[in-house]
Amino acid sequence: MASRPVLTSPKDTVETFRTCWMLSTDDNNLTLHGFRRFKTTHLLSLRFLEQEIAEMDHVLYQAGFGLDLDPQHEVRLGLEHGKRDGNTPNIRDAITPEFILKLRELLKQYDEALAAFNDIMSMETFSLLDDEKQSCLRDDLTLYEKYKTRLLRTDLGTRSRTDPFQRWLHRHLRAFRYWRLSKNSRYKGEDVGSAARRRRGWSYQNTILIANIAGRLITTILTAIFLIAPLTVLSYKSSKDTQLVIVSLCILILSFLVSLFLKVSSFEIMALSAAYAAVLSVFVSNIPINA
Repeated sequence: MASRPVLTSPKDTVETFRTCWMLSTDDNNLTLHGFRRFKTTHLLSLRFLEQEIAEMDHVLYQAGFGLDLDPQHEVRLGLEHGKRDGNTPNIRDAITPEFILKLRELLKQYDEALAAFNDIMSMETFSLLDDEKQSCLRDDLTLYEKYKTRLLRTDLGTRSRTDPFQRWLHRHLRAFRYWRLSKNSRYKGEDVGSAARRRRGWSYQNTILIANIAGRLITTILTAIFLIAPLTVLSYKSSKDTQLVIVSLCILILSFLVSLFLKVSSFEIMALSAAYAAVLSVFVSNIPINA
């Protein structure tokens, strides 16, 4: 008989409702759309399922080895090299309708959990420390644990196209906030929320938005530099050999930076390099050679 869930006391229920209502009606998007990810708990659940299925999978393979089929049917999977147990289980005892139904249910749970975890891990995240309001509700965590705890932004799209450069900015913005808060708490003897309670306000750091804007601005500036700088230098260089060297270096440097800091495919890198080379070559061809 399944045990019934333990109900909390009315007082605990009211306090839980008070907290959930406060978070669900907040004016800041970090608090309103920030939810815990439970990464380690998800992984543990997947590992438990994996172990259960692995045990059943072993029984299936051992039962299959006991069929004594033609060796040519075992070539594709390399079953001829499979390890056989000393006591091969009886197929009638091992492969039963109950066994098959249990295997189907476990595989269904496993597949759904894997797909759900993949979706969760592709969502945008921010540090619990970025949201001072939610951070103050977690008294069971230290400052460093709050810094390492990730919350999901359910109102944003996936980060599958987020550039590595923006992720680098995002990571250092989180580290900077942790350094600043840890420094203040160390020298002033305050916890994370004491300053907020004193000033009757909450501080937030929307690192996703800041990294996105900063990344776009820096990318725009670098693009302008790579277009203007070589054209300016080439206008003063009359030698075709010198122009060729400058154009080649600019193409190589730009291609390297794009592949390193932006999330682009190999084809997109090739297309960008070809387009950039075409722009510079047209400019070079229109520069007259001094006698």
